[in-house]
Amino acid sequence: MSATVTVRTGGTAAVTATGTWTAPGTSGHTRRLRLSGATSYERTFTWALGERPCGRTVTLTVTTSPAAPGGARSGSVAVPACPVRVTGLDVSLAMPAAPGMTARAQVRVTASGTGQIPVEVAFAVNGDAVGTRTASLSGRTSYSRAFTHAFRSRPCGATLSVRVRAGDRTETARAEVTCPPGVKQVSIVRAALGENGIVATVSVTTVNDRPVTLDVAFALGEAAGSERVTLSGDTAYTRTVSRSFRSVPCGSSWSVTASTDPGAGNGSDSAGGKTPECPRETPKPEETPKPQETPKSDTPGTIN
Repeated sequence: MSATVTVRTGGTAAVTATGTWTAPGTSGHTRRLRLSGATSYERTFTWALGERPCGRTVTLTVTTSPAAPGGARSGSVAVPACPVRVTGLDVSLAMPAAPGMTARAQVRVTASGTGQIPVEVAFAVNGDAVGTRTASLSGRTSYSRAFTHAFRSRPCGATLSVRVRAGDRTETARAEVTCPPGVKQVSIVRAALGENGIVATVSVTTVNDRPVTLDVAFALGEAAGSERVTLSGDTAYTRTVSRSFRSVPCGSSWSVTASTDPGAGNGSDSAGGKTPECPRETPKPEETPKPQETPKSDTPGTIN
């Protein structure tokens, strides 16, 4: 900074002029000049600030010894705000563990000055825009801000991204949204007993397309068995599962129980019935007793 000062005196005797610079946020600067041999002087006072005092008012106050009539004189200049340049931009993105549904972008900005910096934060899921946040930063040369986006439902298995623009800089960050598998309901649509065993059609509804296990337990009389099926890639499944038995005993109970891992919201489902009753044995007719025969005598008879 520099300023030109004019001093007029009533004679050629020595005069001391003292110039004091001040500006907010600085320690100021003072310079003294000895003037003599004339009655009018024009001098320049300078102050090397190091950096431009953007957006601040700089004042120079001049006093003389001996003092001038009316005392000290001052002059001020308001320095316009300097254009701000973003010197650093760092972005990170995080999604909390399930069942969290709010994404958080942490934005760190460094700048060459304290002027205004416009910031735009755009969230997207698998490349499709889902929300935008804006902000204006000023008053400092470094900032750390968090921006969030709340989802109505957790975007399981999707790629979440955020694109941040601060001033003339742009940065992006990505995060994969993971979700644990879950089962809403398991139900046996139908179950039937055939000549060779039991056949069951089972329906499973899941919360996402992560792998789940379907276990189907069969029982027929004293015999038992089970089948296991892995389901993945969808959220609704229908599977037909069967179990063969060597024989189908009559008059026995049979059942099918379907369960999942992880467990379904409704627990498990069962169905069953009974095999046909065993045929009753026809009683044999009782034998009619033969008439009792009179035993023959071994003694010869006598004829009169």
